[in-house]
Amino acid sequence: MKFYINQSTGTDALFTIIDSVGQSVYCVTGDTTSIGSKYYLLDKGKSQVARISKVGFPTISKYTITIDDNDKAHVTQNLASSHNMIKIKGKKWRFRGDLLTRSYDLIDTDSSVIMTHGRCWNENGDCFAVDILDESNVILCLCIAVILDSTLIGGSAKPLPVS
Repeated sequence: MKFYINQSTGTDALFTIIDSVGQSVYCVTGDTTSIGSKYYLLDKGKSQVARISKVGFPTISKYTITIDDNDKAHVTQNLASSHNMIKIKGKKWRFRGDLLTRSYDLIDTDSSVIMTHGRCWNENGDCFAVDILDESNVILCLCIAVILDSTLIGGSAKPLPVS
């Protein structure tokens, strides 16, 4: 399944997620608390389908992805490390690629591809193309892509600049 993640310029959403036929299927909103941040993946009807909780600092953070009131995965992002900047727990998936250019994929223990992620340009402008091979992994993979494409800047949840 192919999706496109667009950074939103409005104040309502951080990202808009569009399907392969150009329909907006999800949006991501966020809140900042005194000890971290929360991001929410909302469907077209604005119902929450996943929550991402973040604790940490700009260079090292831990994220918890909750879907259907169950913790599905934990992502540790250590930008100060030159090796293993991204660790995923709760799934036997590994990050492979370049976070800086946002060209990466998630692979399973047998090196089979779970998700690919890269920058692209389409009718909606500069965005990220995400291809998820198994429909059952869509929500979790989109949450991981949102984590890796966003950060906390200046005390409020905002997407990372594209360039």
